[in-house]
Amino acid sequence: MASLLWETSMPHLLLTLNPAPGVTPDLRALALTLTALTEEHLDKDPALTAVRIEPWPETGWFIGGRSMAADSRASYHLEVLVTAGTNDEAQIAAYLAAVHATLARTLGPLHPVSYGVVRQQPATAWGYGGLTQAQRRRTGRDAGGQPEPAGVQIGSSVK
Repeated sequence: MASLLWETSMPHLLLTLNPAPGVTPDLRALALTLTALTEEHLDKDPALTAVRIEPWPETGWFIGGRSMAADSRASYHLEVLVTAGTNDEAQIAAYLAAVHATLARTLGPLHPVSYGVVRQQPATAWGYGGLTQAQRRRTGRDAGGQPEPAGVQIGSSVK
């Protein structure tokens, strides 16, 4: 099946985390792992995967009105932006399960109130390099007017 650059390649991940007390995760290693999981489960191009990690102090993280400073567990919120229609329910479920397991190993015991979401943005409202994904699809061009990079297949199927 042909894959489209505009459909498969450009996720943005924002991970806000509050590790368990005494745990200091390697943020670079965590970004690489999240990138690999995003490629494996959501079929996204790692070269175009942006990851932003924001450690958040336990004094500013509350669950049920209770500060995480009074808890020995970790928590996280992961938000992933992708182009709508590029992933099915099974892919997203497998991805969220893999991310949760990885974060449990990385951050320490997790509070059950730890969230992951894959937001699917319409191709007309989401893009990079100054072009929406819909524009990239229609033109087969990047933001500089150049053809998409070698190896990119323009087609009509979603992986």
